Amino acid sequence: KAVQLGPRYGFILFIVSEVMFLFAFFWASSHSSLAPTVEIGGIWPPKGIGVLDPREIPFLNTLILPSSGAAVTWAHHAILAGKEKRAVYALVATVSLALVSTGFQGMEYYQAPSTISDSIYGSTFFLATGFHGFHVIIGTLFLIICGIRQYLGHLTKEHHVGFEAAAWYWHFVDVVRLFPFVSIYWWGGI
Repeated sequence: KAVQLGPRYGFILFIVSEVMFLFAFFWASSHSSLAPTVEIGGIWPPKGIGVLDPREIPFLNTLILPSSGAAVTWAHHAILAGKEKRAVYALVATVSLALVSTGFQGMEYYQAPSTISDSIYGSTFFLATGFHGFHVIIGTLFLIICGIRQYLGHLTKEHHVGFEAAAWYWHFVDVVRLFPFVSIYWWGGI
């Protein structure tokens, strides 16, 4: 038990550092939207910049990621209960939802009416959502590895620190999704 505390504390500090990193991107977006400069016409989003409707794919993606968070919690409870197959099914559900979310993010980028070089709106939009999307991909890989390890019987209710780290990371990813939805999609799109 005592040996497992070091990796847990270390991973918590890693997640806190990632929160600060993402906070900087959302701060840039919020600052630019609350105090638009004269260079962009003093309005947000800047004149001539098309934005995505937050009630379409962005909203759907905002529902999918917290749902995947519920699935990873289901997997954790299954591991603690010693139900190996149920944990594998829950991890398959989590990874499936993550892949759907990543696919929707790709569709969103393909359909986006602006680019990263259009203005401060495009820059903050693509940087913040892209950085979050990168975290989704990393978390998905993390969960795939945990799913394989669970399938092979490596995770037990006593020894699953790696899975706990993956679950914490995934909850970080699914909770953080609310911030770009509110600060970038909703605030910038309506």
